[in-house]
Parts: sequence; C-alpha cells; structure tokens
Amino acid sequence: MKKFSIISILLGCFTLGMTTTSCEDMLTPDSEHHSYVVAQDTLYSYWGIIRSLQNVAERYIVLGECRGDLVSGTGYVSDSISAILNFDMSKAEDGSCRFLKASDYYHVINSCNAYLADCDRARVTGTLQPYMLKEAAQVEAIRAWVYLQLVQVYGEVPFYTEPLLTTDDINAFMKKHETVNAGNLADKLAGYLTAALEIELQYGLPQYNYYGSTSSPYSFHSSKAMIPLNLILGDLYLTKGDAASCEIAARYYYNYITNNKGMGRMTPGGATPFANYAYGYKGDGFDQPRYFYNGMVPWREIGAVSSTGESITCIPSAWNKLEGNVLRGVNALYGFDSEVSVRTAEGDTVSSAAITITPKPETKQLGASKAYNNLCKAQTFEIYIGDGSTDDPLRQDPEVGDARQIWVDEYGYSDANGKYTREKYITKINPYSSFSSVSHVIYRKSMVWLRYAEALNRAGYPSYAFAILKNGLCNNTSWIPNLARHYTAVKDTAYYLVTPALDTIPADYRNSEPTNKVAFEAYLQKLVENGELESTEGEIKSYALSYANYPDPATCDAIVDYLDRREVSTAPDYLDLNVTTLRSPNQTQTYRYRTVLTDRGIPRMSMYPASPVPEGITVGIHAHGCGMVKFDDRNSSFNYVDVIIKKAKENYGVTLTKEQIYDGSQDDVVKDCVEDLIIDEEALEMAFEGNRFFDLMRVADRRNEPSYLAERVARRNSIDGTTPDASLYSKLLNRKNWFFPLPVR
Repeated sequence: MKKFSIISILLGCFTLGMTTTSCEDMLTPDSEHHSYVVAQDTLYSYWGIIRSLQNVAERYIVLGECRGDLVSGTGYVSDSISAILNFDMSKAEDGSCRFLKASDYYHVINSCNAYLADCDRARVTGTLQPYMLKEAAQVEAIRAWVYLQLVQVYGEVPFYTEPLLTTDDINAFMKKHETVNAGNLADKLAGYLTAALEIELQYGLPQYNYYGSTSSPYSFHSSKAMIPLNLILGDLYLTKGDAASCEIAARYYYNYITNNKGMGRMTPGGATPFANYAYGYKGDGFDQPRYFYNGMVPWREIGAVSSTGESITCIPSAWNKLEGNVLRGVNALYGFDSEVSVRTAEGDTVSSAAITITPKPETKQLGASKAYNNLCKAQTFEIYIGDGSTDDPLRQDPEVGDARQIWVDEYGYSDANGKYTREKYITKINPYSSFSSVSHVIYRKSMVWLRYAEALNRAGYPSYAFAILKNGLCNNTSWIPNLARHYTAVKDTAYYLVTPALDTIPADYRNSEPTNKVAFEAYLQKLVENGELESTEGEIKSYALSYANYPDPATCDAIVDYLDRREVSTAPDYLDLNVTTLRSPNQTQTYRYRTVLTDRGIPRMSMYPASPVPEGITVGIHAHGCGMVKFDDRNSSFNYVDVIIKKAKENYGVTLTKEQIYDGSQDDVVKDCVEDLIIDEEALEMAFEGNRFFDLMRVADRRNEPSYLAERVARRNSIDGTTPDASLYSKLLNRKNWFFPLPVR
C-alpha cells in the first residue's frame, strides 16, 4: 500500500484539538435562542468547523472546473492554474499552489473527529431537549462531504474517524490506517450518516440566525451552511455508481425532496424546487439576437434564506474583511476585482453596503471553452404562441441556443456615453450576477433534481429521468399515462412450451410476427443444445401480448405522454411524487397563460395543451434555458423518442426505432443516451459551479469507460467540437492521471 506522508498532511491538524474561531468574525453564531451551560466549548467548536470549510471552498470550484471541459485558460493563465488545466502532475504537487493543499481537507476532518469525540450528546436542556445532537449530525455530514471531495481530487486517501491530537496518535496511524476511494466511501460512512439522519429527521437542522449584520444586503442566513444528510448520502451512493447503489441514491434524493425536515419548505401550496423558472425571449437593440429571462433567474438570490430561492447549501463568505474571510479568489481567476464599500451609522451599525465588480482583462485566467459554447449553440430555443384554442404554433430560434449562457458567460456595462457593451466573462458567482454574495453554492435545487435523474436512469427508469429534464415530475391522473387506456393495441405474440409433465417454460421469446413459430422452435432447440432443456417434446402454445410499452398518440391525453409502460407499472415508492408537493406557487390550474412581451409582438406563451388542464404546474430543467418547451411531447423539438434516436446515432453509431426504445431490446443504449442528455443538462445548468469534472468522472466510472471523460475534456478547445487534443486524450485514458498526488515518502 502506498505510504502517504501523513505528517505533512496532518501538520496543520496536530494542534487543533477542539477547533475554535474568533468571536469577532461573521461565523459567530447568533445564540439569543440558546442558553448553554456546557464545560466544553462545543458551540464555538462547531462554528470553527464551519469556518474551516472556507479554506476548501474555492478549490471546490477551481479543481472541479479546470479539469472539466467547460473552461479553458487565457493568455494570462498562471503556471499553477495551467498545470491543473493540463493535468501536469509534475507541476501540480501538493502545496504547489493554494488550491492544492491536502492538509486543509484533513484540518476539517480532524476537527470533525475531535468534535464528535468530545461533544456531550447526552446533555439536555431544562425542557429535556438535547443540546448539541443536531450540530453533531451536521458535523457527520460535513466530514462526509470533505471525504467525498478528497476522493474526487486525490483518488485513494487515508481514512480515519478518531481525532489525531498527539504525536503518539500520528505514529500509530502511520503504522496502520485504512484508505477510501469512490468505490467504498459510501460503505465506510453509511453507519455514521444513517444514525445522523435519524437525528435530523427527528429534530431538524440546527437553527441560528444570520452571519454578520442583518442590516447588510449580503448577510447570510445560517440555514444555508447546513448539509442535509439525505443529499450527502445520495451523493456518496451515486458516486459509487452501480445500479443497486444508484437505486439507493434515488431514494435518498427523493426523501430529501419530499421531507420537510430536510428542506423545510416542501409544503403543499408552498415553494418547490421549480418555484422560480425562466421564460426566454428575444431582446432588441443588439447587433446579434439575444435571449433574456422574464422573471427571476432560478439561481439569482442575495443573502437571506428564502422559500423561493434556489440555493440549499453554501460555504459562507464574509462580505467585509472586518467580518472574516472574503472569498474572492475565483472571481479573480475569472477576471474580476471585487471591492466592498460600507456606510455605518451611529454606533458603528452598518447602514448600507455595496460590492463593486470591476472587470480586469489582465487578471482573467479562465474563460468559457469552445466545448461550452458549442453545447449552448446546439440547443433549440422554442416558445409556443397562441390562445389555446388551436394547436399553438412553434417559434424557434436555433441560432441563439441556450438562454442561460448570457447570464453566466457575458458581462454587460454602460460606458460614460451610455453605450451598452457585453464582453465574455464568466460571471456566475459574482454578486448580483447569480449567487448569494460571494458565497459558494455546493447544493441547489436544480442540482438535486439532476442527480435524482442520474440515479433514476441507472436504477431502470430512463423515461422518468427524462421527464425531470423536460416536464418536471409529479403524480396525478393528467400527468401520467393511464395503464388501462393510453397504450397501443395488441400487436405481438409470445410462445411457450408445455411439457408432458405440464411444466411451463417462461415465455421469454417475443416476436412481432404472430406466425413465427419456427423461430421459437429454433430457440427451444438451442436450449437443448446448451443443456438448459432436456427435450422439446410437448405442446407449443401462444398468447397475444396485451400491450405495447409506449402510449398510443391517438388516445393519450396525459402531459408526460412518453413514459414507458414498464416504468409506470413498476414505479417504486421513490417515484411517488404527489402533485401538492410539487405545485408551483407561481402558477395554478386556472392561470394557464402568462401574458408577456406585448411590446415585442409576442402576446402569449402557452404552457401546455388546451386540454387537459394539469392539477399542478412543474417545469423541466431544460426549460430554464430553452424557453417554454412544449409539454406535449409529440409537438416539441425536445421529445423523448427523437432526442434518444439522435443521441444513439451521434454518440454510439446505433440506429434506433421507437419500438426498440420501448421494447427492452436496447435498454442499455437508451440509458446511455438519457445519461448523456443529463450530463449535457448538468453542463448547461451548472456550468462553472465546480461540478463538471466530478460529473464526468461519475459517468466514466459507472460505465468503466475512461474514454467518456477523456474525449470530452480533450476536445474542450476543439473548434469543430469533435477533434480532441491527442496528447491530453491519451493521458486521460489512464485513470490514475485524473487525480493529484498526495505527498509521499
């Protein structure tokens, strides 16, 4: 076993003990609701752990994006960032830059271990409520999230759950220790996390107030620093990747979506994961057509916790140096300088604050790759115009592509003469561009849905996974095809053999030709030759299949009219999504159209066919950037059958038919195609947020195909989008080159 230099890694952890934090920075909890008489300083130790996450916040984005296919270096890229971009391990040793320092991760882990070892979880308040159980559960979640980052960055890493506080502890660990990787991390941590989940489900998440002054628009609510246990468990099993683990992951994501303790906002009639979504439209006054959002950008929010916000968990940044650690490193890499100006009133109370963003081309080291631009351009933006009395005409602008790009890859400003200019800068994490202040989002609602879709697809429900992209998911009579009514008539015939002993061979042979009895006889003979059947003696009987697996377009009036009958008939409990849970607060069944853009000659945008009227409204992730994608699959450019057929041909050289998509003969290809669509959507929705390399790595590992990752990363700068960098491609075919080296001796 490789010997890691644990002394180097743990040097920063040795003197931690129960990590503390200054009482004067923004990570001091508002404890007005608590009255603690505890010998150990467990409360401040807990906030010390939260603060230590700031040291790994920016590398989460840098290491996740620089190694993916969505960013590329500019002419100003530094040697250290260039080494990360090019997987140059000889120049990317631990400590070679501030984004490569394993001890920062282990600093958090050792703090978590010490906290869990010392925290008195048996102590209760005067009302018999436990003091620190909720915090202890959160520390388990934090430790698991940090271990997940370690295995995604370094591959195989040292694993321990007891604090190392003395040289004797470290020496003992050096002699014998465990390691973890993506394949076994879920199993190693499951026991700790499931116990913590029970605490979370019983007591909820820790409840404090705001970081910093509540009068500041950049104040940060403590609830956004919490990692829901269902989400980290889902991520661990999704990363493990086999079908059984993906099914477990799907259940955890489902439990998060439907459980009030996890999100705290998923109540009937209340906010939903799709509470804020985009309508795209064509803007005027530009040399080229542009698309903007009508209404609130799904992930654009500032400061306070909100039931309609997109973010779930963030690593908080201070909005002022006097308040603590301000995270500006990623902004600088993207070419921005950010300054905070503060006005104070009597008693040093902050009366106002503002963050000024200034683009500085000479500091811009990272920009969007050609691969990202090509993916955006390849999308079809569509809207439907009409009053619902007839089929709504389709209006498309295929040259514009995905409307999300303008919010995340362009910076607009007016000069002294009032001339408005837009330039290419990644703006996604800048204040007032997308995310809360400069705090880095590690979980948000659309991400949960996309990972839920990943898990569903590999668990055997690709059409449901696609529905998350196109329509959103809920469960009612107008959404899901009725098994008894909406599927095509009998077409197929199956055969079986009844032996003289009246034993029956299962009818596992299907053929669309009712007269093809000869083929079934040949199948039986093959069983005899293989020793699976003693004799073909007996009576061959036949029966008609009672359904095909896809809905009949002539009779199906369900919104999600493409769901596979096999999936509908076997849908497990983690697909039981009640419509009241997912109802949007912005739409009701009587509010069928949204009047917008009358001055641009587009009077109405139809949301769905005139009949039926859904009992609730959800919207798929794809509509965030591609307009009002038609609910009716038959009349949409983004429909289940056509996009799978296209993906199968482009990515795998396989020509599929609708029948093959539904009859089970090409299930592996269908799942691969749906997974490719999900990966595309993850790029479009979550570009530049720190997830890309890890998303690609999950799929490559799941398929045991390093080329899946290698091809995409190696062609990130290809002009035509197809020609990879041969040297980089060859390097990435070796999975060992995906990871940075830990210090060794």
